[in-house]
Amino acid sequence: MSGAPLSARATQIVQQLSATLQGKIPIIAAGGVMSASDVQEKIKAGASLVQIYTGLIYRGPALLKYLCVH
Repeated sequence: MSGAPLSARATQIVQQLSATLQGKIPIIAAGGVMSASDVQEKIKAGASLVQIYTGLIYRGPALLKYLCVH
């Protein structure tokens, strides 16, 4: 599985890593990021960066403009 079905589980993993690492190592979140709210969830969970590969596949380069506006 990949993409949207993994989004919630990926966020849980980011939360666990964030609690364990306590800011010692940056966390790059990935997994089902399709919208600005998905990005915000990952950041709130403790991610330093968010990979948007899935969103780019399904929404194309227009995703970048969408994320910046929202």
